[in-house]
Amino acid sequence: MAEKMKNTNVPPQRGIGFFRQLIEQVRLSWALLLDNRVPLVVKLIPLGAIAYIVSPIDLVPDIFLGLGQLDDLGILMAALTTFNSLAPGYVVEEHLARIRAGNVYNIKRDKAGTVIDVKPKRTQE
Repeated sequence: MAEKMKNTNVPPQRGIGFFRQLIEQVRLSWALLLDNRVPLVVKLIPLGAIAYIVSPIDLVPDIFLGLGQLDDLGILMAALTTFNSLAPGYVVEEHLARIRAGNVYNIKRDKAGTVIDVKPKRTQE
């Protein structure tokens, strides 16, 4: 398996809070799901986790309040982490740099491939 290319242009993560990391993982996963450069097989990982969550078959039944939801959250987070680590490195670094820089961007598709439209975040003065 090819090694991921490291990009030193990625800004450092702001804060180390759990919820900030959770939101960043979800935003990164969404951007990777919409990107044509990520293989379809890798995209099946988070979709499989979502199928597990909505499935009536669980490791810990959802009737046990708290525990049932925690196992679903654990499966989802493990799937997102695995998905983000198996995606091509240069694609992950590109999206992560935009997310951490605070840029708003739209991913548009055309016949030639993926086109990423970056719109800088408005500054308040």
